[in-house]
Amino acid sequence: MTAPSSSPSFARRVLTAAVIVAFVVIVFLLLGSLADVMMLVFAGVMLAVFLDGLTGVVQQHAHLPRGLSLALVCVSLLAVLGGFIWLAGPAIGEQFGQIGERIPMAVSRLRSWLAEYEWARPMLAKLESPGQVMSSISPSADVVGRVTGVFSTAFGALANVLIVLFIGLYLAINPRLYVDNLIRLAPPPRRQRLHEVAQQLGRALRLWLIGRVTSMSAIGVLTAIGLMIAGVPLALVLGVIAATLSFIPYIGPILAFVPAGLIALSESPTALVYTLIVFLIAQLAESYLLTPIIERRVVSMPPALLIASQMIMGAFVGLLGVLLATPLTVSLIVIIQMLYIEDVLGDHVQLIGDRGGASRGAGSAR
Repeated sequence: MTAPSSSPSFARRVLTAAVIVAFVVIVFLLLGSLADVMMLVFAGVMLAVFLDGLTGVVQQHAHLPRGLSLALVCVSLLAVLGGFIWLAGPAIGEQFGQIGERIPMAVSRLRSWLAEYEWARPMLAKLESPGQVMSSISPSADVVGRVTGVFSTAFGALANVLIVLFIGLYLAINPRLYVDNLIRLAPPPRRQRLHEVAQQLGRALRLWLIGRVTSMSAIGVLTAIGLMIAGVPLALVLGVIAATLSFIPYIGPILAFVPAGLIALSESPTALVYTLIVFLIAQLAESYLLTPIIERRVVSMPPALLIASQMIMGAFVGLLGVLLATPLTVSLIVIIQMLYIEDVLGDHVQLIGDRGGASRGAGSAR
């Protein structure tokens, strides 16, 4: 007798569950399709955090209005970038052009060296030589298609850079406008706590950027000077590559060594050994001398967690995901620490980016 009355209730529960599952699937599909856009937006947020930090320093020391301080920061950054391009741009551009000539030569030398060993010959037999690769690109190939692809890629990259620049600049002009309107979507009792979370997120990301920029500068200078002393060609551009790729913790230095090692090998195996020593010294100096000093004031993260996040973001989003995996992980950890460990579990925790000692507990945070 109870089956007919319970049947509509059971059907409603099944329908509700199906709607929830469908909604979750749709959200995941949307997130997957919008992953690149979300990464660009987050890159703009990182730029805004960087500009906001510099603007705060100028306001604190020069006592200027925020708009004028931000304008001074942007003009100074453009002047530094323009001066660097003016002084080192021609040499770096010339050396970048030489890289394309030296790497095939280094690959051929490496193949010849490996061919002397029995264990490497089966592997080399399955690989095409640089000459075969170049000859496969015949003049009769689709030149128009290749040129169109190059232009579309270049314009797409330029458009992405402009999007990040505009997002970062507009966010930096009035960050509270966007933060306040976003937090206004939450229930009124939680808005104050979300303001605290937003402030801690900005502090953690700003300190992480300070650490990365400092580390990148040190790696670039040490690598370029070391390669010059070792007599390795194209030391300046290899230092720039090492500094740029060191933005990616742990994985970046390995990627930077590949072109440096190949170019050194085009000279001699001894130059390759010297290059390896230079990279090891630069990384050891950064890890054991500079990093302990930086970590007293900025953000430090467990290496295994960073590498795992880089692999996951790389699989989902590609190169941009690898570049932004660490700041995304920093943001996620801060949110978990404050909204779950403190607010839900009620535990005390040392927040990432909190230099003032242990964080407030859940009771004092709310």
